[in-house]
Amino acid sequence: MAWPTDHLTEAASHWEAVGERSYGLAHGVWSDALGADWRGEAADALRTATHADMLSTSVVVDQLQDAATVARSGASELEAARSQIRYAVEDARSAGFQVGEDLSVTDRMVGGSAAERAARQAAAQAFAGQIGGRAAQLVSADAQVAARITAAVAGVGSTFPKVPSSNGQVHAVDNRTFKESPGKPPSPKGPSADDIRKVLEKLGKGSKPTYKTVTSPEDLQRLKQWMTEHGGAMETHYPEPDMGKWTRLPDGSEVGERVSADSTGKNVLDIDLPKPDGGTEYWKVHINPKTGEVPDIPAIGPAEAVPPEVASTEAGPVEGVAGGPAGIQPWPHLVHTPGSIDHGIPILGEDDPGEDARDFKH
Repeated sequence: MAWPTDHLTEAASHWEAVGERSYGLAHGVWSDALGADWRGEAADALRTATHADMLSTSVVVDQLQDAATVARSGASELEAARSQIRYAVEDARSAGFQVGEDLSVTDRMVGGSAAERAARQAAAQAFAGQIGGRAAQLVSADAQVAARITAAVAGVGSTFPKVPSSNGQVHAVDNRTFKESPGKPPSPKGPSADDIRKVLEKLGKGSKPTYKTVTSPEDLQRLKQWMTEHGGAMETHYPEPDMGKWTRLPDGSEVGERVSADSTGKNVLDIDLPKPDGGTEYWKVHINPKTGEVPDIPAIGPAEAVPPEVASTEAGPVEGVAGGPAGIQPWPHLVHTPGSIDHGIPILGEDDPGEDARDFKH
């Protein structure tokens, strides 16, 4: 009985290839935006938009990979159901019955007593019932596989809405050639990008080298808490605000927790780690009890002792006069007021307690 399944395995391969290619393009566009020598509001908006597109693409890639898994699993189910029909047909033919294209069963033997013919007729009906039942199972399995695949790819086509045409018009958005240098960044606290990368590398393997797995939701939260303890809230990179929140760490690393990912129905961590060349490395952490590993989070050392405050040994400024360090006035000043020493003109400089008024006599 012909019941092809090649279309399912071909679709699975196609979806995986499309997902891989789409993610590579989205990640490349985002990396180019990060590396562009461009500053200003428009540049920031471009980088934010391309990063959001990359994350949205990642969600679609996960969905396509899941759909490919469903398609391959469905193909295996249908092949097994088809084999059951073939076995039943072979049993009927081995017993001397003919099975038609419509799965009807007829006796090829003629003659015999009435009792023998009745027994053969009963056997034919039994074979027909068995073959028909297995054919019904195949049809039902086919419908179930089709429903699962339809659900698996639902919404993929509407992930990126079409952007209306600008009618060829160009608008100046940002005419600045530089922007003010940012203030001195705060001293980094908490784990660095390298610290985080070392922990992520030890986690369970996912579908890509930078896709990792942990064993439970508790492990996911413990990993997130360790990474984001000293971070601050930032604008979400997800297409919709209710998809999850993002945290920016002191060294520029960014961690997002996506709620109920399409691929697993469980929360996922999206992590962007800065690289020495100025680019960014994207990591993702799923929950998978089978392949996951418990995060090997480094022990937190004792807090750095704050040195005791040492009392200042410097003299305070001279009372009534604006002074510099140790009371030294930072600009030339009158040493003696006119008339206090007979020197004819006011003297600017530093007072010398050892000077004698006679030194100024003419």
